[in-house]
Amino acid sequence: MNSDSKRIDARPVRNVVSNWGGFLFSALVSFFLGPYVLGKLGTTTYGIWALIGSLVGYFGLLDLGVRSAVTKFVASYHSAGDHESASDIKSAALLAFTIAGLVAIVVAAGISFFVERIFSIPPGSENVARVAIMIMATNIAVALVTGVYGGILTARHRFDLSNLIGVVGVTVRGSAIVIALETGTTITHQADQGIIVLAVIQLMSSVIQLMLARILSRRAYRQAETSIRRAFSPDSLKKIFSFGLLSSAIHVFAAIAHNSSLILIGSLLPVAMVTYYSIAESLTEYTRQLLSGITHTVMPLVGSMQGARQVDSVKDVLVLGTRYASLVVLPIIATFMIRGESFISLWMGAEYGRLSGQILTLLSVSLWAMVGYQVCTTTMIGLGKHKGMVPIFAFEAAASITFSIVLIQKIGVLGSAWGVLVPRLIVALGMSVAYAKKVLHISIVEYYVDSIGRPIVAILPFAAVSYAVERAWPAGNLAVFFLQVTLAMPVAILGTWIFGLKSDERTKLANALRRRLA
Repeated sequence: MNSDSKRIDARPVRNVVSNWGGFLFSALVSFFLGPYVLGKLGTTTYGIWALIGSLVGYFGLLDLGVRSAVTKFVASYHSAGDHESASDIKSAALLAFTIAGLVAIVVAAGISFFVERIFSIPPGSENVARVAIMIMATNIAVALVTGVYGGILTARHRFDLSNLIGVVGVTVRGSAIVIALETGTTITHQADQGIIVLAVIQLMSSVIQLMLARILSRRAYRQAETSIRRAFSPDSLKKIFSFGLLSSAIHVFAAIAHNSSLILIGSLLPVAMVTYYSIAESLTEYTRQLLSGITHTVMPLVGSMQGARQVDSVKDVLVLGTRYASLVVLPIIATFMIRGESFISLWMGAEYGRLSGQILTLLSVSLWAMVGYQVCTTTMIGLGKHKGMVPIFAFEAAASITFSIVLIQKIGVLGSAWGVLVPRLIVALGMSVAYAKKVLHISIVEYYVDSIGRPIVAILPFAAVSYAVERAWPAGNLAVFFLQVTLAMPVAILGTWIFGLKSDERTKLANALRRRLA
């Protein structure tokens, strides 16, 4: 019993480390690839590409919560030794995702005919946008099916294999993009043709990831079989969608709140403004992926706790998970808020620094608020108690769109960032905390003081040093910028040790480090 508990306790650390490794690789590739692609395509064409990605991204909502259901039920069934039920869930999910992928392609075909009426796309680029939308929709269909196998790997706590798949996909995609943009004669003569090439490369890498995911998920859970008979099981389909539709509703509203910005900007402002917002959003997206490396381990962990009848420990997962996740991402958020303009100027070009830097500051505050919000959401999904989160996400989506439309027309592209920020603060610091108290009976005071207050106090010394460096030692290039951040990181670590951790946590961590060194 004790050995099992120790093994379960070690999983989150191993999974988080694995997720971070995959994230760092992906972030590094994207970091160098972003300005390269922008330079090849130009501001307007890059804006069109970002718009297509944002638009087609909505087709991912056809997930309908199926992947979350696969992770939840497979984790619980495996813990209980019920491999027959796990096989039923796997087969039914594959059927559901195959149908959803076909629907995505059909819907994309209809939307592609009206693309020039939806966005301010320059004349002559309409056909390129239509073709790219169809290719990207097919890419979504492939990614949906891949999600079943990814859900099984997550349920089995094999984040290492899941991240391996991501690394392979990023490697193939990045390499192909560089080769294509460097050697493609069509792209050299007409930049917007590069959008089609990028879309084809995305599809190619997704197909490779699908094949790899199928092989690895089979090895991770050999007892989970697939058959046509199981796929059409009414009980399994009902179970998936009864759980998944609630999870899907959360994903739908979250996508509306998260992805509507580029759509609204492209509809209400010149398409070039999309690029300025997209630059800032891409940086917060990298950090959100880092955050997800922590929070995505929560749902299968909570599901396993529930299957092992350890539900009382879930409260600690929420409270401690929020604090630890905040301590990890706050140095990045503080750097964005204090030095974002300088970084973007060095990374993408001085012409993007000021406006994109202002957008990044607002989005960084939204990202900070997302930490506890995301931990709470994944905890509730793992428990199957996420029904109460649906109205919270619905409110955020409606408020975000309303605020953004009004503010974009009043103050331009910055209005979209404000439209995201204000509702996020309301739901993250108020509504979701109240729901967590209702379900898990957490202490509101403890949550605000320990999970939110401690990380803020811990990051203040690092923020002060970063501000002083920005004022006294402006970076002339990216190498100097990263050197400055690296030199300041010990201050963040020291702040975390003194203010972010409690005394018993410092003692346990020190003992663990001593044992490792010994």
